[in-house]
Amino acid sequence: MAGQFRLGLMVWIGVLALGVAAPAAAELRYIPSVSNPLFNESPLITTEARPIYFHHDIPNDFLTGGGNVDVGALQFRIALTDRLAIIATKDGYADIEFAGVLPNDDGFANIAAGLKYALILTEDTALTIGLRYEIPIGSLDTAGINLQGGGDGFLNPFITALKQVGRFQIQASANVNIALDNDHDSSIFVFALHTNFQVSPHFYPLLEFNVFSVIDKGNRLPLDFEGFDLVNFGSMDSGTVATIAAGARFPITDNFMLGSAFEIPVTGREDITNWRVYVDAIITF
Repeated sequence: MAGQFRLGLMVWIGVLALGVAAPAAAELRYIPSVSNPLFNESPLITTEARPIYFHHDIPNDFLTGGGNVDVGALQFRIALTDRLAIIATKDGYADIEFAGVLPNDDGFANIAAGLKYALILTEDTALTIGLRYEIPIGSLDTAGINLQGGGDGFLNPFITALKQVGRFQIQASANVNIALDNDHDSSIFVFALHTNFQVSPHFYPLLEFNVFSVIDKGNRLPLDFEGFDLVNFGSMDSGTVATIAAGARFPITDNFMLGSAFEIPVTGREDITNWRVYVDAIITF
């Protein structure tokens, strides 16, 4: 596994070198991230609908004995001006199947929405700030444990930036997801890094790195792990989890794009994530 990872990293460095050497594009390309869709917001201003599906596999040595989570969601973004947009980035329905330790359940996720504003928009650079509020109206729970709903929700200020050099793009974002009831939920810091490379107008391989780090532990459950993105356990002893994802985006037409990625954790601590696979579509208007 380590040898394969080093080989993949060397290939990606070669790809980046090609991208830097390529002529600069006339305008910024819209190739957003695939993994971490709840927090890694693009700095570009768009009007779009984005259906998302992901399958999340729980490790067999986890306290539930394994299991999986299937989630379907629909994000919306509406450009009010060329610099200001309304964003609705969390909603959807989740189906959880545990391996017999906890009862299976399904239900709705919380809803998160807000605004983002582009401070800088040039032909090769974008810098955007934003603020979201997550409303705790979800109905997902198991054995009386609230996985969504409860508490007072979350306030999520974020900053996100993009740089384009030739056929290569790099995007980074930072979020603080602040629990408004810090006894019920944990607050986390989220960092995301996304890179893509234009092989052709219809094929953009991508590599992404995500970090979820608890900055204020909850006081609800005596657990040593957190849910981080979709759910929040309010755990008393959770820490930091990092993941890496590889995949691609496929622009089909000027207004329709597909994406897929495979994600695994790269930290050693016990976590609820074994692996994830994402599939989404972006319809711009």
